[in-house]
Amino acid sequence: MLQQINLYKLLPIKSRYQLTPTLATAIYGVFLLLLIFIYGLELRQKHQVKAQYAVLNNQVNTLQQQLASLNQQYPISDAVALNKSVEELQHQLSMKVKMLNLLTSKNNFSTYLSALANIDMPGVWMTEIAFNNVSQKINLKGFALQSALVEKTLSKLDAQPAFATYKFEVQNVTENPLPPSFEISAKPEASL
Repeated sequence: MLQQINLYKLLPIKSRYQLTPTLATAIYGVFLLLLIFIYGLELRQKHQVKAQYAVLNNQVNTLQQQLASLNQQYPISDAVALNKSVEELQHQLSMKVKMLNLLTSKNNFSTYLSALANIDMPGVWMTEIAFNNVSQKINLKGFALQSALVEKTLSKLDAQPAFATYKFEVQNVTENPLPPSFEISAKPEASL
């Protein structure tokens, strides 16, 4: 009888390390502890992200409230209205520049007002006082209880030292409707 021997068949090799139930439990225990540690780190990071999110959410809410209050204070959301507002501000700026030029001219503006205040004329009141800085012209409008008071006012204006270089003239006196209204204008005598 012939017997065949397979030389290529591997024989089972006996391992030096055997997986015992105690070793397997220890490996699983270490693996489980590693998973629990990673889970704890993830929970900590999640808690930190939630805290940062809460802080950012509070800041966003605060900014939204400030934006809402600003929108209530300044309800301009239209470009046309914004341009109109800018034009109005530019007009106000130009008027203030004109007033500043008038106040800083060679003749002090306040001396003119003081001189007008010194004219104490019962029965006469001014409704419009205009100083033109370019032409150096002064226009006065008002009312008087009697038209004769206008002439007295004119003579008191001429007597004021602040108006020494000006010549006042009555431009218009309207008797009806009562009380009489008047217009007085003045230019520096050199330009007359």
